[in-house]
Amino acid sequence: MKSTNECVYCYLKQAINCMDHGNIPDEKQYKVLYELMDLIKTFDVSKSPCFNSTISILKTYELIGTDDPFIEEKKRSNQLAKDIMPLVNSYISDSENKLKTALHASSAGNIIDMGIFKNYDIKKTLIDTLESEFKIDHYSVFQERLELSDIVLVLGDNCGEIMFDLPVVKLLTEMKKKVYYAVKSGPILNDALYEDAIEASINQFATVIETGSNDLGVNFSNSSEAFNEIFRQADLIISKGQANFESLDDYEPGY
Repeated sequence: MKSTNECVYCYLKQAINCMDHGNIPDEKQYKVLYELMDLIKTFDVSKSPCFNSTISILKTYELIGTDDPFIEEKKRSNQLAKDIMPLVNSYISDSENKLKTALHASSAGNIIDMGIFKNYDIKKTLIDTLESEFKIDHYSVFQERLELSDIVLVLGDNCGEIMFDLPVVKLLTEMKKKVYYAVKSGPILNDALYEDAIEASINQFATVIETGSNDLGVNFSNSSEAFNEIFRQADLIISKGQANFESLDDYEPGY
Protein backbone atom coordinates (compact mmCIF):
# COMPACT_ATOMS: atom_id res chain seq x y z
CA MET A 1 0.00 0.00 0.00
CA LYS A 2 1.30 3.43 -0.94
CA SER A 3 0.98 6.52 1.22
CA THR A 4 -1.45 9.32 0.39
CA ASN A 5 -1.86 12.95 1.40
CA GLU A 6 -4.33 11.86 4.09
CA CYS A 7 -1.53 9.96 5.83
CA VAL A 8 0.14 13.22 6.84
CA TYR A 9 -2.71 13.90 9.27
CA CYS A 10 -2.20 10.49 10.88
CA TYR A 11 1.57 10.95 11.20
CA LEU A 12 0.99 14.12 13.21
CA LYS A 13 -1.95 12.72 15.17
CA GLN A 14 0.12 9.70 16.21
CA ALA A 15 2.93 12.01 17.30
CA ILE A 16 0.55 14.10 19.41
CA ASN A 17 -0.89 10.97 20.97
CA CYS A 18 2.63 9.75 21.82
CA MET A 19 3.43 13.08 23.46
CA ASP A 20 0.14 13.18 25.36
CA HIS A 21 0.87 9.73 26.80
CA GLY A 22 4.38 10.90 27.61
CA ASN A 23 2.97 13.96 29.45
CA ILE A 24 4.91 16.33 27.22
CA PRO A 25 3.92 19.99 27.79
CA ASP A 26 2.21 21.86 24.93
CA GLU A 27 5.10 24.23 24.30
CA LYS A 28 7.46 21.33 23.66
CA GLN A 29 4.86 19.55 21.57
CA TYR A 30 4.75 22.51 19.20
CA LYS A 31 8.51 22.38 18.70
CA VAL A 32 8.44 18.62 18.09
CA LEU A 33 5.61 18.92 15.56
CA TYR A 34 7.38 21.65 13.63
CA GLU A 35 10.49 19.50 13.41
CA LEU A 36 8.42 16.50 12.35
CA MET A 37 6.83 18.54 9.57
CA ASP A 38 10.27 19.03 8.04
CA LEU A 39 10.89 15.29 8.29
CA ILE A 40 7.52 14.37 6.81
CA LYS A 41 8.30 16.50 3.75
CA THR A 42 11.04 14.01 2.89
CA PHE A 43 8.87 10.87 3.08
CA ASP A 44 8.67 8.61 0.06
CA VAL A 45 4.98 8.38 -0.83
CA SER A 46 5.63 5.12 -2.66
CA LYS A 47 6.28 3.54 0.76
CA SER A 48 3.46 2.21 2.93
CA PRO A 49 1.85 4.46 5.55
CA CYS A 50 3.19 2.23 8.33
CA PHE A 51 6.74 2.46 6.93
CA ASN A 52 6.62 6.26 7.11
CA SER A 53 4.78 6.20 10.44
CA THR A 54 7.59 4.16 11.95
CA ILE A 55 10.08 6.85 11.00
CA SER A 56 7.86 9.61 12.37
CA ILE A 57 7.07 7.85 15.65
CA LEU A 58 10.64 6.84 16.41
CA LYS A 59 11.76 10.40 15.65
CA THR A 60 9.12 11.64 18.09
CA TYR A 61 10.46 9.28 20.75
CA GLU A 62 13.96 10.64 20.14
CA LEU A 63 12.82 14.25 20.40
CA ILE A 64 10.87 13.75 23.64
CA GLY A 65 13.55 11.55 25.20
CA THR A 66 11.64 8.31 25.76
CA ASP A 67 11.47 4.94 24.04
CA ASP A 68 8.09 3.84 25.39
CA PRO A 69 5.55 6.56 26.31
CA PHE A 70 2.75 3.97 26.30
CA ILE A 71 4.30 1.66 28.88
CA GLU A 72 1.75 2.30 31.63
CA GLU A 73 -1.19 2.30 29.25
CA LYS A 74 -0.05 -1.04 27.81
CA LYS A 75 -0.06 -2.56 31.29
CA ARG A 76 -3.56 -1.20 31.86
CA SER A 77 -4.75 -2.63 28.53
CA ASN A 78 -3.40 -6.07 29.37
CA GLN A 79 -5.16 -6.04 32.72
CA LEU A 80 -8.40 -4.78 31.19
CA ALA A 81 -8.34 -7.60 28.67
CA LYS A 82 -7.56 -10.16 31.38
CA ASP A 83 -10.59 -8.99 33.34
CA ILE A 84 -12.83 -9.53 30.31
CA MET A 85 -11.42 -12.93 29.32
CA PRO A 86 -13.96 -14.93 31.41
CA LEU A 87 -16.70 -13.36 29.26
CA VAL A 88 -14.80 -14.27 26.09
CA ASN A 89 -14.26 -17.83 27.24
CA SER A 90 -17.94 -18.25 28.09
CA TYR A 91 -19.00 -17.15 24.61
CA ILE A 92 -16.52 -19.56 23.02
CA SER A 93 -17.50 -22.42 25.32
CA ASP A 94 -21.18 -22.00 24.41
CA SER A 95 -20.52 -21.64 20.67
CA GLU A 96 -21.22 -24.34 18.09
CA ASN A 97 -18.26 -23.02 16.11
CA LYS A 98 -15.64 -22.28 18.72
CA LEU A 99 -12.88 -21.25 16.31
CA LYS A 100 -15.06 -18.75 14.47
CA THR A 101 -16.25 -17.25 17.75
CA ALA A 102 -12.66 -17.04 18.97
CA LEU A 103 -11.72 -15.21 15.76
CA HIS A 104 -14.59 -12.77 16.38
CA ALA A 105 -13.23 -12.03 19.85
CA SER A 106 -9.71 -11.70 18.50
CA SER A 107 -10.86 -9.17 15.91
CA ALA A 108 -12.81 -7.16 18.49
CA GLY A 109 -9.59 -6.64 20.44
CA ASN A 110 -8.25 -4.55 17.59
CA ILE A 111 -10.11 -1.53 19.00
CA ILE A 112 -7.32 -1.30 21.59
CA ASP A 113 -5.17 0.90 19.36
CA MET A 114 -3.80 3.94 21.15
CA GLY A 115 -1.86 5.07 18.10
CA ILE A 116 -5.13 6.58 16.88
CA PHE A 117 -7.80 6.16 19.60
CA LYS A 118 -7.38 7.52 23.09
CA ASN A 119 -10.66 6.10 24.40
CA TYR A 120 -12.47 2.89 23.61
CA ASP A 121 -15.09 0.61 25.13
CA ILE A 122 -13.63 -2.83 24.63
CA LYS A 123 -16.40 -4.65 26.52
CA LYS A 124 -19.15 -3.10 24.38
CA THR A 125 -17.19 -3.71 21.18
CA LEU A 126 -16.52 -7.28 22.22
CA ILE A 127 -20.18 -8.07 22.93
CA ASP A 128 -21.36 -6.34 19.74
CA THR A 129 -18.84 -8.32 17.70
CA LEU A 130 -19.56 -11.67 19.31
CA GLU A 131 -23.28 -11.22 18.75
CA SER A 132 -22.98 -10.29 15.08
CA GLU A 133 -21.44 -11.64 11.90
CA PHE A 134 -18.46 -10.34 9.96
CA LYS A 135 -19.64 -7.87 7.30
CA ILE A 136 -17.13 -9.49 4.96
CA ASP A 137 -17.07 -13.17 5.88
CA HIS A 138 -14.43 -15.36 4.28
CA TYR A 139 -14.47 -17.92 7.07
CA SER A 140 -15.23 -20.79 4.69
CA VAL A 141 -12.14 -19.91 2.65
CA PHE A 142 -10.14 -19.69 5.85
CA GLN A 143 -11.34 -23.16 6.85
CA GLU A 144 -10.32 -24.64 3.52
CA ARG A 145 -6.83 -23.18 3.76
CA LEU A 146 -6.48 -24.14 7.39
CA GLU A 147 -7.26 -27.76 6.58
CA LEU A 148 -4.34 -27.77 4.14
CA SER A 149 -1.96 -26.04 6.57
CA ASP A 150 0.49 -27.52 9.04
CA ILE A 151 2.33 -24.33 10.04
CA VAL A 152 0.38 -21.23 11.06
CA LEU A 153 1.97 -17.86 11.76
CA VAL A 154 -0.01 -15.26 13.70
CA LEU A 155 1.23 -11.69 13.38
CA GLY A 156 0.28 -10.10 16.69
CA ASP A 157 -0.76 -6.50 17.09
CA ASN A 158 -1.47 -4.57 20.28
CA CYS A 159 -1.18 -5.06 24.01
CA GLY A 160 -4.51 -5.98 25.55
CA GLU A 161 -5.64 -7.32 22.20
CA ILE A 162 -3.01 -10.03 22.50
CA MET A 163 -5.01 -11.56 25.35
CA PHE A 164 -7.94 -12.17 22.98
CA ASP A 165 -5.66 -14.07 20.60
CA LEU A 166 -5.01 -16.83 23.14
CA PRO A 167 -8.22 -18.83 22.44
CA VAL A 168 -7.44 -18.83 18.70
CA VAL A 169 -3.90 -20.02 19.28
CA LYS A 170 -5.08 -22.67 21.72
CA LEU A 171 -7.72 -24.02 19.33
CA LEU A 172 -5.27 -24.13 16.44
CA THR A 173 -2.84 -26.08 18.60
CA GLU A 174 -5.61 -28.52 19.53
CA MET A 175 -6.09 -29.03 15.78
CA LYS A 176 -2.45 -30.21 15.68
CA LYS A 177 -1.18 -27.11 13.91
CA LYS A 178 2.32 -25.82 14.57
CA VAL A 179 1.67 -22.23 15.62
CA TYR A 180 4.13 -19.35 15.70
CA TYR A 181 3.12 -16.03 17.26
CA ALA A 182 5.12 -12.95 16.23
CA VAL A 183 5.61 -9.82 18.33
CA LYS A 184 7.82 -6.75 18.02
CA SER A 185 11.41 -6.72 19.27
CA GLY A 186 11.13 -3.22 20.69
CA PRO A 187 8.45 -0.74 21.77
CA ILE A 188 6.46 1.28 19.27
CA LEU A 189 3.04 2.69 20.12
CA ASN A 190 1.17 -0.01 22.09
CA ASP A 191 2.34 -2.96 19.98
CA ALA A 192 2.83 -6.19 21.90
CA LEU A 193 6.30 -7.34 22.94
CA TYR A 194 7.67 -10.71 24.03
CA GLU A 195 6.81 -10.13 27.69
CA ASP A 196 3.21 -9.37 26.73
CA ALA A 197 2.94 -12.70 24.91
CA ILE A 198 4.26 -14.44 28.01
CA GLU A 199 1.79 -12.57 30.23
CA ALA A 200 -1.02 -13.68 27.90
CA SER A 201 0.22 -17.32 28.14
CA ILE A 202 0.60 -17.47 24.35
CA ASN A 203 3.87 -19.36 24.91
CA GLN A 204 1.99 -22.28 26.46
CA PHE A 205 0.44 -23.10 23.09
CA ALA A 206 2.60 -21.44 20.42
CA THR A 207 6.22 -20.64 19.76
CA VAL A 208 6.59 -16.93 20.41
CA ILE A 209 9.01 -15.22 18.02
CA GLU A 210 10.13 -11.64 17.55
CA THR A 211 10.17 -9.78 14.25
CA GLY A 212 13.69 -8.54 14.90
CA SER A 213 12.68 -4.87 14.79
CA ASN A 214 10.17 -2.41 16.19
CA ASP A 215 8.83 -1.40 12.78
CA LEU A 216 5.08 -1.02 12.45
CA GLY A 217 3.76 -3.77 10.21
CA VAL A 218 6.21 -6.10 8.51
CA ASN A 219 9.41 -4.69 7.05
CA PHE A 220 11.35 -7.66 5.66
CA SER A 221 14.49 -5.61 5.05
CA ASN A 222 14.62 -4.73 8.74
CA SER A 223 13.34 -8.04 10.16
CA SER A 224 15.54 -10.85 11.42
CA GLU A 225 16.36 -13.72 9.09
CA ALA A 226 14.80 -16.07 11.66
CA PHE A 227 11.47 -14.26 11.38
CA ASN A 228 11.69 -14.03 7.59
CA GLU A 229 12.36 -17.76 7.36
CA ILE A 230 9.32 -18.65 9.47
CA PHE A 231 7.24 -16.26 7.37
CA ARG A 232 8.36 -18.12 4.25
CA GLN A 233 7.69 -21.53 5.81
CA ALA A 234 4.19 -20.74 7.07
CA ASP A 235 1.33 -22.40 5.20
CA LEU A 236 -1.16 -19.91 6.60
CA ILE A 237 -0.60 -16.42 8.04
CA ILE A 238 -3.15 -14.69 10.26
CA SER A 239 -2.26 -11.01 10.05
CA LYS A 240 -3.75 -8.67 12.63
CA GLY A 241 -3.98 -4.90 12.63
CA GLN A 242 -3.91 -2.00 10.18
CA ALA A 243 -0.12 -1.73 9.95
CA ASN A 244 0.30 -5.40 9.05
CA PHE A 245 -2.36 -4.96 6.38
CA GLU A 246 -0.71 -1.84 5.00
CA SER A 247 2.65 -3.56 4.70
CA LEU A 248 1.34 -6.86 3.29
CA ASP A 249 -1.68 -6.06 1.11
CA ASP A 250 0.45 -6.11 -2.03
CA TYR A 251 2.84 -8.80 -0.81
CA GLU A 252 3.85 -11.46 -3.28
CA PRO A 253 5.76 -14.63 -2.28
CA GLY A 254 9.41 -14.68 -3.17
CA TYR A 255 10.56 -11.46 -1.53
